[in-house]
Amino acid sequence: MIALSTLFLFVASSAAAAIEPPKLTFGGQVRARAETTNIESYATPLKRRGYDLTTLRTRLGVAVETGHKVNGFIQLQDSRSWGSETTVATNMNLVDLHQGYVDVLDLFSQPLDLRVGRMEMQYGDQRLISPLDWSNVGRAWDGARLRWRGSNYSVDLFDAVVKEVNIAKRNGHFWGLYASCKAVPKHEFDAYILGRDQRDGTVPNERATSNGNLSDRTVGARIKGTPGRFDYTGEADWQFGRKAGQQVRAWALAATGGYTLDLAYKPRLGAEYTFASGDSNSADGKVQTFDPLYAFIHAYQGYQDIFAWKNGHDFKGSVSVDPKPGWRAQADFHHFRLHRAFDAWYDATGAAIIARSATGAPGKDIGNELDLHVRGKFREVITLWFGWSRFFAGSYVKATTTRGDRDWGFFQAAFNF
Repeated sequence: MIALSTLFLFVASSAAAAIEPPKLTFGGQVRARAETTNIESYATPLKRRGYDLTTLRTRLGVAVETGHKVNGFIQLQDSRSWGSETTVATNMNLVDLHQGYVDVLDLFSQPLDLRVGRMEMQYGDQRLISPLDWSNVGRAWDGARLRWRGSNYSVDLFDAVVKEVNIAKRNGHFWGLYASCKAVPKHEFDAYILGRDQRDGTVPNERATSNGNLSDRTVGARIKGTPGRFDYTGEADWQFGRKAGQQVRAWALAATGGYTLDLAYKPRLGAEYTFASGDSNSADGKVQTFDPLYAFIHAYQGYQDIFAWKNGHDFKGSVSVDPKPGWRAQADFHHFRLHRAFDAWYDATGAAIIARSATGAPGKDIGNELDLHVRGKFREVITLWFGWSRFFAGSYVKATTTRGDRDWGFFQAAFNF
């Protein structure tokens, strides 16, 4: 609430100092989503049955323009699951400050902007840094960002506190330098270095090798283009540093391509391949498993969220049509395989292990997934999104979880104002 109070003081002082009152712009969203599946989890043996879940997310924001190159934004959020409260007469206090920041523009009379506070961040195709809008809560970072604006390029430098403890030098930090160039028409070129630094807070020696200590770097580049009816993207990353006293040496790549036919409904045919390294030997003092940082899970490795950009290959084919302006129907087919059989099978977050084989005997075949989904606008202010997915379990899944195929469906409606 400190950040919220600070922003309200900022608005009040700006109104008093300005000849004219600041300009306020209000906006928000109310979003509900229902999901159903016949297998709740492959990771927990007892959760063999499915689930039905309905979530509700409400956001209300106000943007403040002072006219003095100092602006602000406040966004409150309420996130909840229907029926989760004990009675309809209880309140679980699920309201939080999702965003609250101040922008100072044209620092030192240069095209340099400063943003300080709690903010969403989104870069490139969101494979490494994303506000994760699919989540009922989403992501936001507490920190500061400097942005240099050129005519056809931008350079961002940011630092965010992702874990705060009672001793400041043991806080967890996520920082980055991200450059993007659009000098070539219909093309984008990005280059970046991203870093994480975190001490576990239990040892006084900064060079100690206890479990929580992390200092890694992710260096990468991205290209995106839409020459004519073709479209493509390519991204590659190298990860290095130290984690729990071990060397980090991992890498990943992603490539997409598509072609939109000159026909009614704009049919598009697409293909995608993503790879992320796994660990070949957990006892060799090296961490070779790529970590996708703060990725847009759910957007790439299938809608069932049972595969990550981590220790695996994902081969994807897709076809889509636009039956009317603002609407798209799409079908995706994925084939999932592990990179290293001795490393784990990770869920979409990359943090949770679904299964692991000590012998590698189950092999690498995770399975296939078919995703069918439709998305579009209704009367401009309402966005509808619904679909169905089928996961066809491979030999690895059947051997390590004793479970078979899974169905999952969803319907989402969002009112934007």
